[in-house]
Amino acid sequence: MFNSSPIESWDGAGVFYSFAGTGMTDLWFWVAVILCIIPMFVTLKTENHHENQHKFRSDDSDSTHGVER
Repeated sequence: MFNSSPIESWDGAGVFYSFAGTGMTDLWFWVAVILCIIPMFVTLKTENHHENQHKFRSDDSDSTHGVER
């Protein structure tokens, strides 16, 4: 069963190349990296924006942060 290959000789065998040998793999790798990094920067920017909105200000007498003077 294991020695029943229909190929008896490799003489004249051709080669089929796909995208694995070209620069396209580099392009798709960097596209994937960028698509993973962009949401992290957007999230960081949004978190910093909301943190700055909710920081306790010393001149704010109506703070809801539980800090009593």
